[in-house]
Amino acid sequence: MVEVLRNPEWKSIALKALVLQLLFSVMMFFYMNNQVERINHTIVDQNAALIGHILKQEPQFESEIIRYITQGPQENEIAEGKQILAQYGYKANMSVADQPALSDQALPLKASIQVLFFAIPLLLLLLWEYRKIFSKIRTIAVAAAQVVERQFDKPLPENEEGDFGSLGRSFNAMAERLNNSLEQLKHEKTFLRNLLSDISHQLKTPLASLIVFNDNLLNDPKMKEETKNAFLERSRQQLARMEWLIVSLLKMARVETGTILFHNKEVQLRKLVNKAVHSLRALSEQKLLKVCISGGEEMLVEADEEWLTEAFLNLIKNAMEHSPKEGDIQIVLEQTSLFNTVHIQDYGEGIPPEELPHIFKRFYSGRSTAKPQSVGIGLSLAKSIIEGQGGMITVASNLREGTVFSISFLKETGERKLTKT
Repeated sequence: MVEVLRNPEWKSIALKALVLQLLFSVMMFFYMNNQVERINHTIVDQNAALIGHILKQEPQFESEIIRYITQGPQENEIAEGKQILAQYGYKANMSVADQPALSDQALPLKASIQVLFFAIPLLLLLLWEYRKIFSKIRTIAVAAAQVVERQFDKPLPENEEGDFGSLGRSFNAMAERLNNSLEQLKHEKTFLRNLLSDISHQLKTPLASLIVFNDNLLNDPKMKEETKNAFLERSRQQLARMEWLIVSLLKMARVETGTILFHNKEVQLRKLVNKAVHSLRALSEQKLLKVCISGGEEMLVEADEEWLTEAFLNLIKNAMEHSPKEGDIQIVLEQTSLFNTVHIQDYGEGIPPEELPHIFKRFYSGRSTAKPQSVGIGLSLAKSIIEGQGGMITVASNLREGTVFSISFLKETGERKLTKT
């Protein structure tokens, strides 16, 4: 209540309403005084006419009758008079219109009209005061619209008293923080974009050397032709994929500005998973890992095949790198009424609970002993790809028991297209 009384708007309304009420009270005093005087004159005239008529007939009762008018009657005399007048319908509870002294005054109606007339200036006063309040509200609305448009050069007044002044200060503080956050985000995007470009630039030179080396091996006569061709073709595929990944990293820099586009089409999830596992066969054979894929033969999603394969590649590679030698990796594709989901489960060292909220952050490296030199881009890239195509990814992990990544896509689009075909 005290905070409300401190508002200048309330003070202005209260002061003006008090002055208006005082004027109305003075007006009502003079009005009621005038009405009472008129009623008094009417009563005097009525008594004068009554006394004149009686004394004209019976002048000897003058002293006795005048006493009733000037000094007032006794209680017993009032009671006797009421009994006589009641025979003619003249009672205390009779209608005001039947009372000669009041029949032409219409006092209740006139008083009501006075109150009604007083309500008009009161409403005008409220309209005038609230006009100023609504003007301040519109100013706040305009300022909010400007903030939405990222225009922070027109702050609200801060030197006013009361709640509007407090609102202006809070609004300006919010706008300033938002502006700082946007500027910081812009700097972070620029930094990240430049960093990804630098990484890609650094990879181009060794990639060119590997391509030349691969071409030389194709012409080496000392290697068995069949083995050489199989090896070189596989190397060429991986080198081509590395080159594509560099281009993809350059595209990922544009993700920060929201300009990257995915070319979605209907694809089979099982096919993409198989493709990713096949690309990582060298790593799985090196660690003697057993990769088991189950389910999902008919699971279809709308996605960019190359990008989604890259996401699975990063997630499965992460599972392999954190699995013990001769370990198992379970990849389960399952369907529910709403989702197509791929679970990638390893049985490695697991992720500490305090690191789980950060593992998808770009360039974040945990305290894992399985991959101490990790750059920390694979999981972040996978998350960006999956979410950019309408999917979602979650992770659950227990120390010394392993980690499971779950990638889910809504079934609606795939099912609708499958029905059409």
